[in-house]
Amino acid sequence: MSSGATAPDAGSVEACIVSYDSHEMLATTLSNLAAEAPHLRVAIREHAGDEAFASLTELSKSFRGVIRISHNPGNPGFGAGCNALAITSTADHLLFLNPDAAVHRWPWSPDRPPPKDQVIGPTMIGDGSAARHAGRRYWIRDEIARSWLRRPGPLPDGDGFVSGAALLIDRRSFESVGGFDEGFFLFYEDIDLCLRANAAGIDTHLDPGWRVLHAGGHSTRSRFASALEWSYVSACRFHARRGSNITGYRIYVIADAIARAGFRIVSGNWPLGRAHLGLARRAIADLAACDTSSIDPESR
Repeated sequence: MSSGATAPDAGSVEACIVSYDSHEMLATTLSNLAAEAPHLRVAIREHAGDEAFASLTELSKSFRGVIRISHNPGNPGFGAGCNALAITSTADHLLFLNPDAAVHRWPWSPDRPPPKDQVIGPTMIGDGSAARHAGRRYWIRDEIARSWLRRPGPLPDGDGFVSGAALLIDRRSFESVGGFDEGFFLFYEDIDLCLRANAAGIDTHLDPGWRVLHAGGHSTRSRFASALEWSYVSACRFHARRGSNITGYRIYVIADAIARAGFRIVSGNWPLGRAHLGLARRAIADLAACDTSSIDPESR
């Protein structure tokens, strides 16, 4: 990813938010930013249709910090949207923030800007332990441990990852690793970015003074079946890049999806049960066809 922006404004931070018809959640997010970090700039990119963009435009008029809004109804994905906002930013630091992630404490100021050469995540509040949103490793065995054993593993200690729901990085470091991999439509692009940054000598840390409340799932809740498939495709790409056995991973996904479908159906939740069965069918078809079309580990 190359930048078309001018030289960065020293010490400045811009919140880059990719929205998909999220203006209702954004009202809270923007209010919190205005209260906790009034000096931050805000740039928002809408990926839903014209009606959503009109609602976003109207909302932005109420917040002085919103300096840029843009629109791509083609919805190229979260990473692509973040990259587009970064390319046109002149801020020294980029804060990638989900529309449903509200900043409750911001420890930096124009006189004391965030550190550079780091990827920084916040302490998440109201949504379980910090390890749900960060970690040190993410091999297939780690994914299974997180999903079934509720054992997320250790927090980043220089090496590791933080959640893209709230991720801070200086623009020079972001550009040096090529930004987000746009081959991920949604999910895993944050872990991938952090681990590539680590490989380039850029540390990953959590800052206990930065606190964020993340509601989670807003843009995917009404599209649960699609979200399952997006996550599966992204996982195959991610694990292939890491050199993992994708055949084995697909077998795990099939077993996992069938087990979850059975639980959902027994508990009376037929829509979610059918969604998991749909994922199992997709993974079975890919396994039978030895499909690698979506997992090219060299693609950027």
